[in-house]
Amino acid sequence: MANPAPTWGEVYEAPADVSANDLLRLPDDGGTDELYDGMLIRGFTTPGHGAICFRMGGVLFVYAQSARFRNRIVQNALFDLTPPRATRKTVLAPDLAIMRGAVPPSWSVPREAPLLAVEVISTSQTTTELALKARFYRNNGVDEVWLVDHRSRSVEIWDAQGRTTLDDSATLTSALLPGFSVAVAFLLDG
Repeated sequence: MANPAPTWGEVYEAPADVSANDLLRLPDDGGTDELYDGMLIRGFTTPGHGAICFRMGGVLFVYAQSARFRNRIVQNALFDLTPPRATRKTVLAPDLAIMRGAVPPSWSVPREAPLLAVEVISTSQTTTELALKARFYRNNGVDEVWLVDHRSRSVEIWDAQGRTTLDDSATLTSALLPGFSVAVAFLLDG
């Protein structure tokens, strides 16, 4: 059964033989390029989106320096998450991710799913669209997904226990990241 059509950016038909490395050769023009079930998705972000990503990345970086995740936090990095036996590629770039293992990030597209994927919902996206992406991440090896939504002022956590929504009065923590915590309000407002 085919996945639902992606809608979180401009969607284009991609050649059947397009690869993850082909995405790396596209122009670096400020947008992100992903493949979802063989469809090319071009996305762009706003300064507000970038500010939340920057704060989240900063908090994760500080945490990683004192924990076992040093050199494993990446931003807008492609991951080839194509399921086994799939005929069409899915290569996604979470806004932020924590890679598995102790090996420093490479300069090629990994086939191993990240431990954690973070998506900050853009103005042009809906929570339904990002839920599709979160479900795909979880079904294809990502242990935990965080969806940060500035409109509802919340963070939705997708993990093995299901979905949990934290409002802006809550603190974000994770069993995957012992000792990590950040106020949701700080992520949204600085």
